[in-house]
Amino acid sequence: MVSSALRAFLPSSQRLLSSLAGSTSTQNSSILRHKLGRLPANSLSDEVKKAMSLDNASRSERVKFQTMSAIKEFERQPGDTGSTPVQIAALTVKIDSLASHCAINKKDHHNKRALTSLITRRRKLMQYLERKDFDSYAEVIKKLGLKALK
Repeated sequence: MVSSALRAFLPSSQRLLSSLAGSTSTQNSSILRHKLGRLPANSLSDEVKKAMSLDNASRSERVKFQTMSAIKEFERQPGDTGSTPVQIAALTVKIDSLASHCAINKKDHHNKRALTSLITRRRKLMQYLERKDFDSYAEVIKKLGLKALK
């Protein structure tokens, strides 16, 4: 889990996305990794459920789960991964993950550069969405907890 000192550095959108993804410990214990969630609940023992829950997942598995839940939140139709709101949501998850990594590893210049490029790409997508569909732009900003563009 994230220490309280590091929590101050994390963007509010990450906390919002983690709540969207159901990252509280009571909900994580029921969410299974590796597509085991499709199995009947009584077919797995409690030990297997606990071992395969998101509480024990790696950082990359948690980011994948958060990305999938953000995509499901913003998709217009099932399987939609290319619309602008979905891309912004997926980029926000990646940005928040890299921001927390860069807060811990201050000398990791490679990921800092990747973080700035992701932020630039998200900013450009947000500018496009603001220009083309302002209502959708306002909804994305509200749900993700992002600041409006100037």
